Amino acid sequence: MGRTISETLKSTTEIFWKKDIESPRVEAELLLGHILNLKRTELYLDSQRVLSSEQEERLKRLVEKRLKGKPLQYVIGETEFFGLKFKVDSRALIPRPETEILVSKVIEYFKKEKKESDHLKIIDIGTGAGNIAIALAYHLKNSFIYAIDISSEALSLAKENAEINKLEDRIEFLCGDLFASLEGKNLEQKIDAVVSNPPYVKKEEKDILPKEVRDFEPGVALFVKEGLYQKIIDQSVMFLKKGNGILVLETGFNQAQKVRKIIEAKTEFASTEIIKDLAGIERVVFAIKR
Repeated sequence: MGRTISETLKSTTEIFWKKDIESPRVEAELLLGHILNLKRTELYLDSQRVLSSEQEERLKRLVEKRLKGKPLQYVIGETEFFGLKFKVDSRALIPRPETEILVSKVIEYFKKEKKESDHLKIIDIGTGAGNIAIALAYHLKNSFIYAIDISSEALSLAKENAEINKLEDRIEFLCGDLFASLEGKNLEQKIDAVVSNPPYVKKEEKDILPKEVRDFEPGVALFVKEGLYQKIIDQSVMFLKKGNGILVLETGFNQAQKVRKIIEAKTEFASTEIIKDLAGIERVVFAIKR
């Protein structure tokens, strides 16, 4: 006879704990819930259910992948971001919870300005898995997003996520470097927001990254090129509306003040603000165009 859900959770948690997995119980719950198509709370309501041999074998394979360092989200092939489901794999960076702060700030701004029902035009630079673009399209019902990435592989994943969330008609996915793919679209001075979570890890910091990030997530989405923020800021000026167009950028540890100074050095922006994440790290820089 096979093991129950309760027994399987206990043994999987112990395996993860011995291998120093950061949240062993939570990860065991998420893996088992994925296999059984149950929410974490439902595992406990059905704790005496016995796993089939096929389910046991599948769990074993997924646990082995996790123990080799593969991120949990890649192992189960999905994650949540801003209450929405996203497919994830090695084509793009895994959406991070701290990026939700950027999305929240954009939505909050347009609601405060009573513009959330307007036909907003938004550019998302470095869309990756499409999480920012899709979350904004979902919550700003009349918006249209231009989602850009230099990686065609990332864009293919982002398109799949737009289809999963039934938003493919409100997002145009474009392959190119920064704003280059918008040439000829007549969008100059017509954009309500430029948003970006660009690569911001320095290459010299590679060795101190966790193994699951360093060895499994795409380097093109992780490591920053010199002057990237400067280029995004300079080029955004051409597209943002005068008077109320906003620029919203996610930054890495100890980078927000530097990015703010680059923005404030440009006369085209009227005001800037820095928003901290839940850990107290300055995470998002927000600016309004004059």
